[in-house]
Amino acid sequence: MKRFGVPVALTAAMLVAGCIAEELARPDRPPAEVGGRFSIGGFSLGPQGEPYGYKGNLSASEEKLREQGRKFDKTVWEGVLIGAVAGTLIGAVAGGDAEDAVGGAIVGGSIGALAGMYVAHKQKLYASAEDQLDSMIVDVRASNRGAEALIADAKTVLAEDKRRLAAVQDRYQKGQVTERELEQERARVWGNKKVVETAAVGARDQYRMFEGAKSSFEKQNPGTTTRSFDQELGAYQRSVDLLDSVAASMAKA
Repeated sequence: MKRFGVPVALTAAMLVAGCIAEELARPDRPPAEVGGRFSIGGFSLGPQGEPYGYKGNLSASEEKLREQGRKFDKTVWEGVLIGAVAGTLIGAVAGGDAEDAVGGAIVGGSIGALAGMYVAHKQKLYASAEDQLDSMIVDVRASNRGAEALIADAKTVLAEDKRRLAAVQDRYQKGQVTERELEQERARVWGNKKVVETAAVGARDQYRMFEGAKSSFEKQNPGTTTRSFDQELGAYQRSVDLLDSVAASMAKA
């Protein structure tokens, strides 16, 4: 059978090729993820690498983005907290609650358990409630500054992505680059987006952990004002919201 003088098989092949080209050119459709990491006890395991299989070199801005983003990966900051606490908390706090908190956090990564560990650790380090609170405020402030730096890095990479992808798509339309090269550029863009998305999820979980720690602290120290903590926590929440927005924008590069 023929259709308008063109064999049906050839027509089908042309349609498939057209669909592939259209899919490659669409920034809202990510390529397939490659490999992956998983977490046991708050520690990240598995192969490292670009999640969508990008094989080229990363720019200095992209490397900086990944370095900053790792600080907010939940498996990273959770692992640091568990590592800092596990060796000193058990036995330092009366009763079995400390053991339950550490065990629960290691097994399930529970935000509530992590918050309990965090507050108990501050109690171990500082005798007065005021010093404990001041230390928590310093931690939230540091996380917020880190989030602001990550947002700036993400915006820089987003601008780079838009320029590179537009150039590669234009060259692809002119037949100057292959589908594989276009696919690699898309993998690069989506890899950058994944970095920011993962960091945003971790930052929001960290915010919730700080929020839980504040609640726990207030229950244990009625009458102690936490106004400064609230202010820092509010600033951190705004940064996390903005981080989510930037991550969404990167999908439209």
